[in-house]
Amino acid sequence: MHKKLLITLLSVILILNACSVLNQKLGNEPPQPKLTADGKQIKIYQSSYCWGSKCVDYIGPNEMLKDKEKDKIKGNTTISIQFEGKQPTELGLAIFNQDEITHETITDNQFKAPDTKGIYYFNLSANWLRDKDKRITEGSSSYAFAIEVLD
Repeated sequence: MHKKLLITLLSVILILNACSVLNQKLGNEPPQPKLTADGKQIKIYQSSYCWGSKCVDYIGPNEMLKDKEKDKIKGNTTISIQFEGKQPTELGLAIFNQDEITHETITDNQFKAPDTKGIYYFNLSANWLRDKDKRITEGSSSYAFAIEVLD
């Protein structure tokens, strides 16, 4: 009986230790990326995420940021994404403009701003996968930002 209790207790300690190591690698909260365009930083906001044992849901970027000031950039400007620490395994980008949602490809942590004048809302999604084939995640997070494309 004591042997089973000892084994169970050791198992729990090992599991808690593994969770602690994971949190040390990724941190207790999703990392906040840094976005830059033409040397200027673009303001980005935390959106929905699942991190550790906590999941939080936010409204879409167009509703979340409708009253926030938009960063102004020229059309077709390269926007760079930078994460500190462990890099996400996957990045995705959805663009909201009026009633349309499109998806943009991110290559080498960069993408191009739209070339047509207007206000655009973005949802940047990042996944940290432990096993890509089995889709086992260490954490996932979305971020929202808005830009105004000038002539």
